[in-house]
Formats: sequence, structure tokens, C-alpha cells
Amino acid sequence: PTWLLAGPGPAGQAGKTPLLVGGGAIAAGQAVTYTVSDALPLASAVWILALSPLGAPFKGGTLIPNPNLILFGLSTDGAGGMTLGGTWPAGIPGGPSLWYQVWIADPAGPAGFSASNGLRSISS
Repeated sequence: PTWLLAGPGPAGQAGKTPLLVGGGAIAAGQAVTYTVSDALPLASAVWILALSPLGAPFKGGTLIPNPNLILFGLSTDGAGGMTLGGTWPAGIPGGPSLWYQVWIADPAGPAGFSASNGLRSISS
């Protein structure tokens, strides 16, 4: 499989844990999407990308990726979802995994945050 779930995140509003899923082929020039659902609507979010897993305690949950890139300034929509997409870049050798997670400001979550599950992609 190209996309693998990689551990749970802490729940937030209504006891829901945001779900992060990936779509598309992890291959040069192919379209990929990342979709979050079940998050707090209209909330600030950060997307974390890593070259390796971390699995460390963080804000009452587990920070699954070892952060190499953090995208700030994101937000969920009115339904508590968010979609990011693009084209998989050329030049990434086949085989390595990338790790992802989204953290959402959520007063119902531990330490004021909920987070998606971890997600792992394996390039071909």
C-alpha cells in the first residue's frame, strides 16, 4: 500500500479524533491529496511533514512525525475538514517513507489541541 495509518491522535470536539487520509500515487508527476475530516470547524491548524517517525508525547497526545517541515497558517473549513493537494515531485527516490500529521487548535482536546492520526506514505 502507498498510504498507511501510523498511530492515533488525541480527540477533540465531541470526542472525535480528526482523520487524515492520503490519496493518489506516490510517484513523480502524480497528483496527491491529503484530507482531514472530523476536526473542529473553522479552527487553526498546522501540518507536519517528516522524513522519520518520532512518537513522542506532545500536548496530551503523540507527535508521530519527527518534524522536518511545519506548515502554519492553515485552517479547517465550516465542516471541520481540510484538503491539501499537489503534484508529487520528481527526484525523490523510491522506497523511503514520509510521515504526516495535522494538529488543530481545539479547546476540547488535551492541552487545547486535537490531532489527526499519523499517516505514512511510501514512494514508488
